[in-house]
Amino acid sequence: MSIKQLNFESKDKVEVAIDLIKGYEPPDGYYLANSGGKDSVVIQDLAERAGVKFDAHYNVSPLDPQEIRDFLKRVYPDVIWDRTAKGFWREFLIQGPPMRNQRWCCGYIKEAGGMGRVKIMGMRRAESSKRAHYQTFMPHLRRADSFWLLPIVSWTDKEVWEYINFYHLPTCPLYQEGFKRLGCILCPFESRAITIKSLARFPRIVKCWRLAFERYYQARIERGTPLDFKSVDEYWEWWLSRNKRGVLMDNREDRNERRRDNPW
Repeated sequence: MSIKQLNFESKDKVEVAIDLIKGYEPPDGYYLANSGGKDSVVIQDLAERAGVKFDAHYNVSPLDPQEIRDFLKRVYPDVIWDRTAKGFWREFLIQGPPMRNQRWCCGYIKEAGGMGRVKIMGMRRAESSKRAHYQTFMPHLRRADSFWLLPIVSWTDKEVWEYINFYHLPTCPLYQEGFKRLGCILCPFESRAITIKSLARFPRIVKCWRLAFERYYQARIERGTPLDFKSVDEYWEWWLSRNKRGVLMDNREDRNERRRDNPW
């Protein structure tokens, strides 16, 4: 499909998205989440075309590549940088590494900020099976006083790029290096191929991940709940393999128990 294809009301997807943004505009304006990725580029441009009041925010992630930060500074100098994830590595020692069935990191980093407000986000159904059920306007998954407006929730990757190319919008240069999605480096939802590419391309962030694994592995030993791995190297390689076998291995210990026993 194309963003220019008309619906039964003779409106294309761009017009529908702009109407949604206008229709849900809150009195205090929107909190717009700009992560520096292609979807954020589109929603910020749509909000500007809609003429609504909003303040754009970047939730600073310790897992984002420097290229994203440089892009935001250059193209979106007015974006507010929210440092809600300062304690990410400390949280890692409590929660353990993020996994596909235990992805606590998104709520801690990407979905933080904008509490008590209507938040425009660029999430789309095509991105994952979980997001396939998202609605255009929905309550925050963790806060009853907050709401999400997802104006491009039904768009495909092709349609996002069609919009960017049609309006000649700038994007982070990492897309030209073959990265189809940008965000947290070594996200557990990355494919094995992208994981391998990221290991070579972002050594500084990889080093931070590896150090966190070493600390968590040792902490489990010290509090008498060792993991079923012979070494931290084996644990690290298993996590990087994106192997679904054993994905529940780290869920045996109750989270509240982890918080009480956590030496950090």
